[in-house]
Amino acid sequence: MTSPRLIIGDLPKAGRILLDPEEARHLSTLRMRVGDSVVLCDGRGSEALCCLTAPGEADILELRPSEREDYIVPVHLYPSVSKGERFEWTLQKATELGVASVTPVISERCVAGVPSADRMERFKKIIRSAAEQSGRSWLPELLAPIPFAEAAQAAEGVKLFCYEEETEGSLKGALRAPIRSPVSVLTGPEGGYTPEEARLAGENGFQSVSLGRGILRCETAPLMVLSVIRFIEM
Repeated sequence: MTSPRLIIGDLPKAGRILLDPEEARHLSTLRMRVGDSVVLCDGRGSEALCCLTAPGEADILELRPSEREDYIVPVHLYPSVSKGERFEWTLQKATELGVASVTPVISERCVAGVPSADRMERFKKIIRSAAEQSGRSWLPELLAPIPFAEAAQAAEGVKLFCYEEETEGSLKGALRAPIRSPVSVLTGPEGGYTPEEARLAGENGFQSVSLGRGILRCETAPLMVLSVIRFIEM
């Protein structure tokens, strides 16, 4: 049986680790008992194999680099903020697919407003839980929401602008194996991008790409791009 994994932040070099109440409750829901092993991670590539010595306490048995190295190509996702659970679903699945960072974007046709501080904290918990569940050694970074114009200027590496009006540029043509640099991906809101946003993306070095003949939902588009990148990387 694989030991459960928790991302707790900084790890001591030896000794006993005291888990916070939420982490302890999580292990309890997994029916973990004293004497069971658990892997505690710092979210930056290091982990500790530990033995539970009491509820909420664990002794370090071995400190080591993670054996579950994350994907080679870092993907920085810039999804437009969507309403309700759609954005949360995107964060969860993008984390499982190995995204390196997520920057919520406020584009012109966003139905949802700027996420509140409470909602951003919820986003962080969703990302952490998804990283733990999928066995990631690196915790994706959630950056502060920014306007579309800032996102277009901040991106790096191979830049992909997923545009439903694109008729010539293809995702297959823009991504050629092997990918040797970071990939930045802009995906739109429920109402899609405006022509002005498409122009601005092009001026900042983005390649406008189609994701096929159909129109994908805003929460589906980023996952398609991430899946294609991971397929190329395999």
